[in-house]
Amino acid sequence: MVGLYDIFTIEAERGNGLSRQLCTHLLSLAGRQGARCAYLQVDAGNLPARAVYLRLGFEDAYGYHYRTPEAVLE
Repeated sequence: MVGLYDIFTIEAERGNGLSRQLCTHLLSLAGRQGARCAYLQVDAGNLPARAVYLRLGFEDAYGYHYRTPEAVLE
């Protein structure tokens, strides 16, 4: 199993396919080392990242949100 986390592209380089290339390489490397499934977490509102992950074959498994003490008090 392989997990992808904290994949960021600086603003000046966005839209050049770098995230797709990096993720493709990492997934390929993990597959060669025996990984047979992959997972990741991405903010639901991060539409550019979600588009990359959808093109790579990822799909939503479940939603989540973070709980903080401030949210509980509101």
